[in-house]
This record gives sequence, structure tokens and C-alpha cells, in this order.
Amino acid sequence: MKDFTFLGYKLANCFCRETYSKGGVCILARNDIIYQAINLNKLCKEKVFETSAVTIHACSTKVILCCVYRSPSENPNYFLQHLGKTLELIYQPSPW
Repeated sequence: MKDFTFLGYKLANCFCRETYSKGGVCILARNDIIYQAINLNKLCKEKVFETSAVTIHACSTKVILCCVYRSPSENPNYFLQHLGKTLELIYQPSPW
């Protein structure tokens, strides 16, 4: 995946399968976008819960973009549990 190129874009973050071929998730960012990758690899399980995320900084706004994949043949409960953990990890609202 690291060798993947798309004119005008760069690979912002990805999760690539190691055991099963042809799979994973990635986020591409336009070359002029300021972003920071969020490492979620410890939460990933191949074919069951694959995710990648970035924080995009635009003006005074911070946006979190997350890409998630689950194989339809895998356990939906595991997926939902890890989705909840991921959202708790990446979303930390600022106090008023």
C-alpha cells in the first residue's frame, strides 16, 4: 500500500491485511490538506474490524475522518464492540 500513488493525493493513513490478501482500508488526502494520522492498528482484526482515521485541520475546525470495514460473513457483535471503543478513543470533546 505504501507504493500506491494517485496524482494530486497522498496516502494519509491505512490498515493493510497481512494474513488475508487483497484487503484493508485507506484514506487519501489531497496534497494541500493538513492532516494527522491516528494510529488505530491495535484495534484492528483482519476481516472483522478494519479501520483507519485522520484528523483534518481546516481553519479553526478539527474534523476526524474514519474509514471502517467489516466483512459481511464475520461476527457483527465484535465489530460493534470495537466500533464503540474506536469512537471513545478518537472522540474527546473539549470542555465548555
